[in-house]
Amino acid sequence: MDFSHWFLLVCTLLALYNLGVIWFVQLVVYPLFAKVGSDDYVAYHTFYLSRIPLPVIVPGFACFLLPIVLIFFRPVSIPLWIALANAVCGLVGLVVTVALEIPRHYRLENGGKQERVIGELIRYNWPRTLGITGSAFLTLVMLTLAFSPA
Repeated sequence: MDFSHWFLLVCTLLALYNLGVIWFVQLVVYPLFAKVGSDDYVAYHTFYLSRIPLPVIVPGFACFLLPIVLIFFRPVSIPLWIALANAVCGLVGLVVTVALEIPRHYRLENGGKQERVIGELIRYNWPRTLGITGSAFLTLVMLTLAFSPA
């Protein structure tokens, strides 16, 4: 196996890991934000943010950015359009995270429980969830193409 195949395998594993994380966040973690009492909310949210860098933030940003690298280091059997579509999925996740999600987390951490902001956090997370889902699907397609007999 050459570097491009190893790199694709790493990208696929990362995409599948993030697929599980994002659906758990979308269906469980973010809805739980609304269940925390107002008096405990800032402490809860601060605790949450202090625990997510290693399991969520680092792999999430890697998942957003590595598809761009994969465009240039993909196995020769992978059509460029699939790698580009995968990169677009990653960029959707990156833009949603930076432009929509991080500002809402900031509001919740500093302003306490706000039902409207929690609702926005859940609603605006759907494009990121779908982008990561698309990326996981596309990396599996690429993996199949790269490792299928010629």
